[in-house]
Amino acid sequence: MTTIIAQYHPAAALHQPQLWATMLDDWENLPKKVDANYTVVGDAASMPMTVALDTENAPDGTLGNWSVGWRGDDGRLYVFPSFGSQRFPFGNRRVIMHNAKWDLRVLDRAGMERPKDTVDTMVAAYSLGLGKQDVTADVRFADAGMIGGLGLKYLARRHLGMEMKTWAEVKDHPEEKEAYNVADTLATYLLWEMWKPTLPQFFWDIDMPLLEVLMAMEDRGILIDPKFLEPFAQAISTELAGITLPFNPNSPKQIIQYIYKDLGITPWAFTKKAKQPSTEASVLEAIDDPVVKALLRYRALSKEKETYIENYIERMDLEGRVHPEFKQCSTATGRLSCARPNLQNVKKENSEMRRLFIAPKGKKLIRLDFNQIELRVFAALTQDEAMLKAFAEGRIIHQETADSVGMSYDDAKRLNFGMLFGLSAWGLSKEFGVTIDEAKGILARYYGKYKAIEKYMGTTKEQAEATKRVSTWTGRTRRIDALYADDWRVKQEGGKQAVNMPIQGGASEIVKLAMIDLHYKHAAPMILQVHDELLFEIEENQAEDYARWLKEYVPTITELYGMRFPVDVSVGDNWKECIDGKKS
Repeated sequence: MTTIIAQYHPAAALHQPQLWATMLDDWENLPKKVDANYTVVGDAASMPMTVALDTENAPDGTLGNWSVGWRGDDGRLYVFPSFGSQRFPFGNRRVIMHNAKWDLRVLDRAGMERPKDTVDTMVAAYSLGLGKQDVTADVRFADAGMIGGLGLKYLARRHLGMEMKTWAEVKDHPEEKEAYNVADTLATYLLWEMWKPTLPQFFWDIDMPLLEVLMAMEDRGILIDPKFLEPFAQAISTELAGITLPFNPNSPKQIIQYIYKDLGITPWAFTKKAKQPSTEASVLEAIDDPVVKALLRYRALSKEKETYIENYIERMDLEGRVHPEFKQCSTATGRLSCARPNLQNVKKENSEMRRLFIAPKGKKLIRLDFNQIELRVFAALTQDEAMLKAFAEGRIIHQETADSVGMSYDDAKRLNFGMLFGLSAWGLSKEFGVTIDEAKGILARYYGKYKAIEKYMGTTKEQAEATKRVSTWTGRTRRIDALYADDWRVKQEGGKQAVNMPIQGGASEIVKLAMIDLHYKHAAPMILQVHDELLFEIEENQAEDYARWLKEYVPTITELYGMRFPVDVSVGDNWKECIDGKKS
């Protein structure tokens, strides 16, 4: 028997690197055909301790079809289908779901028992690195890098050979909805059977425990002050009115004309559908042109206006709280992302906006910020003696760099953070406006001070070139598809990703472990996570003591190659006050 795989010719990917993810998925996950035939049972008497579950919403928002599936001792698949009016005793059984947060919310709304032991096959797929990655993603953006491939229908077709109907195909056919739901349940169970033996340890230690933590944060939400929005909206409108551009900022065609014709830049990233030159932020950020920078500012302001004025008010509940969704499967580095609304848009440099987020009467907000966590992970991974010693002795790392390299504190800070992305002499020249020889001299002095870093950079890039993969200290692995590309600019971006992913992803794991520890061991009332920050809502009379406890306790949770991770903790009536406030 011969398996024929329809795929792109490799030469196509050399010219369009975004095709590599699809081609590599074809090669690494050869199509299989799993027997999904099943027997329907009227009760669950023979149900084992591990089952799969899928739920559907009825048109009125209540629980619609749901079913439980499992494999019996005889090797056959069984399904117990039911309807929203019935209850099901999960007890201590392990219940497998795909996108478990969705199904758990459906069960909650229906008043059904929530399983005590939940496993998510979407998170499992992400942990195994099965999500497609955007090879041209800018590694500076936390939520850049993933372009899908974690949906149940896609995974079932790819890994099980199951061709499943979409909801759009059955939503107007009530007689087909039960079979549709059963197919989802069985696909979830069969994926679990296939992947369970190969799941990495961090899936059990981090990814699955984190699910409950994120749901608790989403349930709590965060209180916002609608009175703050009016003057903020006016300020944005005024700045937007002051930006003049030689083209319509909402016209991709005119932007393409300016960038790729007027400026003469060769396209290197393309839209996925129309295959037009890309005008995404990750592409425009790399272009040093005042008009392009003004366009980026215009887009940022327009997005802020839409996000903070319309989105937040629309999403407030009756108590004035918004409940963002925290996603753990949408970034290539393993960082969390946030949506509906995206509170990660509220950057530290836009801290004035943080006045919008307030503590309820009688409570305070506590902000916990990991102190230079990525630089500390960098020091731990490189094991550079000078950097480790500076951190151990409490010296200011940016000043250390400034004194050694011969530059200002602010420039040294930019240099240190640039090195997290493998900053080259070329990039340094462009970033700091110095000649290439001056840039080479700066790098030589930097590597002279931090001797182990140059070796780490070289080794990491060599290993990534050879394997096209990099891993965090917990073993979370990312395939760097950009390193397959022929275009040197895309390949260069892949090199940055290879250097940065173990650092950014490793720092993210440390934050997640802190969240898990605080939630399960101490029932900490976390309401928000933004990269290196955690926000808590505490009774006013307990806030100062709680802040001092967090500052002492959190650095003891995780140690990486001898490095601990201190935190700054502050208290305030709003998020901005916490940033400006006295550190505990």
